[in-house]
Amino acid sequence: MFGKNKLFGFPLIKESDYIEIGGGEGDLSLDLKNRGFNIILFIEPEIKKFEIASKKLKSTLCLNIDAENLNVDQINPKFKTLTVIMQDVIEHISFKSLKVFFEIISIKYEQIHFIGRTPNLKSPFGLRNSFGDNTHIHRFTDTSLKDFLERLDYKNIVVARENYKITGIVSLLRFPPYFLIILFVSLIYIFVFGTWEGMLTPNIYFYSKKIKHN
Repeated sequence: MFGKNKLFGFPLIKESDYIEIGGGEGDLSLDLKNRGFNIILFIEPEIKKFEIASKKLKSTLCLNIDAENLNVDQINPKFKTLTVIMQDVIEHISFKSLKVFFEIISIKYEQIHFIGRTPNLKSPFGLRNSFGDNTHIHRFTDTSLKDFLERLDYKNIVVARENYKITGIVSLLRFPPYFLIILFVSLIYIFVFGTWEGMLTPNIYFYSKKIKHN
């Protein structure tokens, strides 16, 4: 997920401010911060997770609010570019709330990059993750996610598949049945729809960008 100066395989810019929304207990923001990235704001609506994260991110502005309730006067930009990160979060926030948040934050920045991860509705594992959680407002395929981001006025949209990562003995043992199921479902798509959709992995990553036009 996180490589040297990359997140979800997409390059991260050092000359950018960073906001993480729905960052849970703050591990990703802390990792980014320790690598020299400028985390200016961390938002987590769940109070227990927020309390844990705020202890880790002591010099970062941490808010226990919904993103659309942000007071933009609390933001003090260091750079003209902002990167917003949502890891397994975009599916939980209404389109209206996302629209309001990005309109608010656009006041302060000339360019915004939007990076994240969400369950892949085309995958059997993604279906389980998506429909197994009744807090999901949106359920995305690669195509519907691109359309959604375009409606938020983002351009240069890239949607990529999450690669399986072997991190130990358990994940190694799980890989053969995982691969066979993914391959089987992916081949079914060829017969049903007549096109190769690629390996239908549980999650999809996205990157997009918008530039303010004066």
